[in-house]
Amino acid sequence: MNVFSISAAHAGTARLRLRPIIANAAFIAGVITGLSGFVADSAQAQVPTVNIQKTCREAATAMVGLGSPNSARDDEICVKSENDARERMIKDWSSYEGSDRRDCVQPKAYLPSYIEWLTCFEMSRNVREMRQKGQMMAPVLPTGRDGYVTLPKVRNGNVVN
Repeated sequence: MNVFSISAAHAGTARLRLRPIIANAAFIAGVITGLSGFVADSAQAQVPTVNIQKTCREAATAMVGLGSPNSARDDEICVKSENDARERMIKDWSSYEGSDRRDCVQPKAYLPSYIEWLTCFEMSRNVREMRQKGQMMAPVLPTGRDGYVTLPKVRNGNVVN
């Protein structure tokens, strides 16, 4: 008799015992798959949607007003860059601090921009890391005993003592 052979009666019993285990494993796999999609959908729902075409068009108009030539290629680059920034925000949404999300994401601001929001997230993270490492720069302006910054007196473009 082969060690690996199983009688028909034992095979039926083994199948009956494995059926709930397989069903539970399939259920758990489905839940994990569903939750991973839910997390991505949740982040996508939380990242505000702005009219990128409008933002890019108005930014181009502002640049032309400053004397910069405008081209259709500029609009394409702007829209692609904004879409890329939005995708990155959706992907990384759960890693952003709640306070950063509140402070950086301003959908009602003039020319709302995913690129600006993403830059704000990165700068906030970098400042936080520098503070934790004690790498912050000394204050640029001296503060008085009361803690307020006192600006130097200036007359005719010269600092006066």
